[in-house]
Amino acid sequence: MKTIKRAIISVYDKTEILDFTRTLVNEYGVEILSTGGTGRLLEENGIDFIKISNYTESPEMFDGRVKTLHPKIEGGILYRRANSKDVEDAEKYNIPQIDMVVCNLYQFKEAISKPDITLSEALEMIDIGGPTMIRAAAKNYPDVIVIPDSKYYEDIIKELRANDGAISDKTRADLAQQVFAIMADYNAAIVNYLKNYYYPDEKMGSQLVKVYEKLQDCRYGENWDQAAAYYRDVNAKHGLQDVKKLGGKEISFNNYLDIDSCIQILLDFGTENYVTAILKHTSPNGMAIDRKSQLKSVEMAFSCDPLSAFGGIWGFNQKLTKEVADFIVNKQKIFVEVILAPSFQTEALEILRTKSNMVILEFGNLLDYREEIYKFPEIRGILGGVLVQEYDHKPIIKEWNIVSNKNVNEIEKNALIFAYRVSKWTKSNSACFVQIYDTGMYTIGIGAGQQSRVHVIKLAIQKAKEFGHENALIDSLMGTDSFFPFPDGLEVAVQAGAKAIINPGGSIRDEAVIKRANELDCALVFCGKRVFRH
Repeated sequence: MKTIKRAIISVYDKTEILDFTRTLVNEYGVEILSTGGTGRLLEENGIDFIKISNYTESPEMFDGRVKTLHPKIEGGILYRRANSKDVEDAEKYNIPQIDMVVCNLYQFKEAISKPDITLSEALEMIDIGGPTMIRAAAKNYPDVIVIPDSKYYEDIIKELRANDGAISDKTRADLAQQVFAIMADYNAAIVNYLKNYYYPDEKMGSQLVKVYEKLQDCRYGENWDQAAAYYRDVNAKHGLQDVKKLGGKEISFNNYLDIDSCIQILLDFGTENYVTAILKHTSPNGMAIDRKSQLKSVEMAFSCDPLSAFGGIWGFNQKLTKEVADFIVNKQKIFVEVILAPSFQTEALEILRTKSNMVILEFGNLLDYREEIYKFPEIRGILGGVLVQEYDHKPIIKEWNIVSNKNVNEIEKNALIFAYRVSKWTKSNSACFVQIYDTGMYTIGIGAGQQSRVHVIKLAIQKAKEFGHENALIDSLMGTDSFFPFPDGLEVAVQAGAKAIINPGGSIRDEAVIKRANELDCALVFCGKRVFRH
């Protein structure tokens, strides 16, 4: 392993740089080269170093734009110690070796996050010398160690002390890899900034540049023989990375898919009332809204389909109470795969933790960041590439057009919107029947994933009857995620008891559907927005 004799230190973020540099100088006699602001900080704190301008015998130029772009710097980093021709050139041109590069970059992403930053200010925050040095060091990592972030200082010092001032080849290689990941992210931020600056209205650009960081390996993918992991978008400030596990087994690939669906449902419903969402395979199988009681919301959501609730994902938009935890664990003795809420009462957490395999997730104030989360596009992998679209986060009602003779009152309107919102988050084709009670509303039958609209409505009715909601179907309200291609779906819903139905409209047979709704004395609302979910 090679020891460190000379290091160049030029950092924008000066966190812990003084202690790190003192250790290099005092414990290992490393000669320090430094620039501008970093050099002034070292000088003010009595740490000996050589100014880059003195070392290269070339002044800093263009207001600091050119400092380290010099053969004596880049050559000292890049020349291969085991290559006789490189060694000969280094001696010929008086280029001493540089063994360590400590450099972090101008904080471009932080700068462009400021709302009032100008283009010229943004351009000045594009680092040139720093990326050149760390890329050079990363390329020549067998001879040069590169430290691109202050978070590595402590581990580097430990390794130096353990190895008499040397750094292992593995550490060098790992840090080199980190440099190229940092540069990929840095360059992506520049690309995206310039694209957004010059083409602010272009939703889907000619290139998509993204960098992801692995947060967790999954035990397996959708099935046992598939490898899988969870990566986060390094530019996303909020998302599932905000979720904190408070108990239970490791989160699986399928868990993440369900958790993502559940969080998005809760984002859509907000925090005004008590919302309970119970999901299976990314689709809700029971939901309820209650104005006064979380427990009542839970009881009503569970009643929709207690069979599918077994092994499901349970999500809440308010702090989870002891009464709800007791209902789930002790009274109903339900097996819950994942339970998530913004927070938990202490007594509730104690009850839930008696189930060692139940994954308990706390997502804090994530629901407050809806607009921030949905700034990023939705990306889905397909063979050889990806599909990209905006998240479906716009208002669910584009227009409120009562096309039937029969009207709806304000309470019925809210129930129809509830039914339509549940349909939105249910795999297409979808249909949802809901019923109103004194302090809220709840689902009584949800149909998902059928190839025809009439069949998904029949499925929703069948499930409602199976779980004791046959009477609740009378005067129920139904939402379905797209238009009726024929009147048959409407006829089946009304025959089961629906008194009002919402869908986007837009079929070539809309007039026939409206006519049939009037004949059956059913209120029919077209909202103008389709909510398919594939």
